[in-house]
Amino acid sequence: MTVKNPELEKTDRVALLFRAAQDQQKGVMLILEGTGLCGLVHTRDELTSFLDPRHFEVHHFPGYETAPERKDPFLHHYWMHLPRYGDLAIFDGSYYHEWVRRTLKGKLKKKEQELWIDDIRNFEKSLSANGYIVLKVRFRRHLDDLKKELKADRKLKSRSTLLRKRAKFLIEEHSKYESHLDGLTQHTGSPEAPWFTPTEGGGKEIRSHVLDYIIARLEEHLNVDSRQAVADYDQAMKLMRELERSQG
Repeated sequence: MTVKNPELEKTDRVALLFRAAQDQQKGVMLILEGTGLCGLVHTRDELTSFLDPRHFEVHHFPGYETAPERKDPFLHHYWMHLPRYGDLAIFDGSYYHEWVRRTLKGKLKKKEQELWIDDIRNFEKSLSANGYIVLKVRFRRHLDDLKKELKADRKLKSRSTLLRKRAKFLIEEHSKYESHLDGLTQHTGSPEAPWFTPTEGGGKEIRSHVLDYIIARLEEHLNVDSRQAVADYDQAMKLMRELERSQG
């Protein structure tokens, strides 16, 4: 009996669960945040490599300075990019990054910070109540490790100007950014939209933990045993191939 590679099995399970979300007409919003840019980029690339491109979009939200709707009400830009029911939207940076960035730049006063946090909680609660599954992953990386990875990782070196600008900001404001994001995540974690913070490490090291989190959350919401479903599918495909060979 051939044993499937554990990592391959995880990608099969995630792909199956997103197909189940399509069948059940559940929109999925995946938020990727934090100072662990390598983990964020590798996770995003891994997901987009095996999911159906017709049913997901990646949105880059590096901060308010690049948002053409920055004069509109807070969260307007994000409402406009919600996925259709049955699809996935990956937010590479989000209103969390925007809140921290504006706070560090002195663009938000104390009262405004509190109002934005209330808006975020209400926004995610509304999404959950209206057929969306909200997944939130916060990547952490020590400053020295972040600097080394940005220099050594060829994928990151070839990325867009926006990513390099974001990386520069995270390095310059690393300690304050982590501190502010700590407080923000404590105020915005909820049963409808809990935060997941994988063990600190390199991009490829934590990818598996993020897939585990996505699998667990989607199985819970969709009531699907993905491991058994993948095993049943593999067995069915094996029997089909044997039947084709016998008829050939």
